[in-house]
Amino acid sequence: MKSGDLLSFYATRFPTVELDGTWYRMPSARAVEGWNARTPPGFRFAPKVHRNVTHMARLKLEAIDSLKFMLKRLRPLAVDGKLGPLLVQLPPNLKQDLPRLEAFLLAAPKTVGDAIDDPSCTVPVRYAVEFRNTTWHTAETEALLCAHNAAWVGADTDEAEAQRRPTADFAYFRLRKTEYTPEALDAWRSDLREWVAGGRDAFVYCKHEDAEQPWVWASALMR
Repeated sequence: MKSGDLLSFYATRFPTVELDGTWYRMPSARAVEGWNARTPPGFRFAPKVHRNVTHMARLKLEAIDSLKFMLKRLRPLAVDGKLGPLLVQLPPNLKQDLPRLEAFLLAAPKTVGDAIDDPSCTVPVRYAVEFRNTTWHTAETEALLCAHNAAWVGADTDEAEAQRRPTADFAYFRLRKTEYTPEALDAWRSDLREWVAGGRDAFVYCKHEDAEQPWVWASALMR
């Protein structure tokens, strides 16, 4: 099919998509308008926070202006109920720095209105943090995320199993292994049932590079 038709087709099969491109460039108003037009009500976009925030400013407070600008661009999705969590993917060489993370979470907009200076826009902004340095894997990090209702991203890779830490009223998992057997998917289905049993949303994304299997895995998890 034409590339311009892919999102509309995808949205007939799956209820959410992770936006990787927003890490490389800020979304244009035209792009956001197109995403909104090509997806049905209830669809959710999970944008990866721009690299200005995570890799250049490295969560320092000067990153907040870039974060606010990004949310201004995403406002139409938020207003139509299509804005999912923002994925804050930290660089692998950023070691644990709890004061820096806490200052960032305190300063980060809690609603879209906070970003655009419009108190009437009360759509909440949810943050999911992916730690790629094991120095963060502590009870202190977990407690900090709990205090701010930020999700600990469970990244499942060939090198390491996903961290399963319930720190927010939603869950965020990235299934990034090269292969998932039917048995592995059964185990994930069992885990996810427990996560959502209490009413918690679960955002789950499968690695899409290299093979066609991720679509099969996602369909199996949904069934």
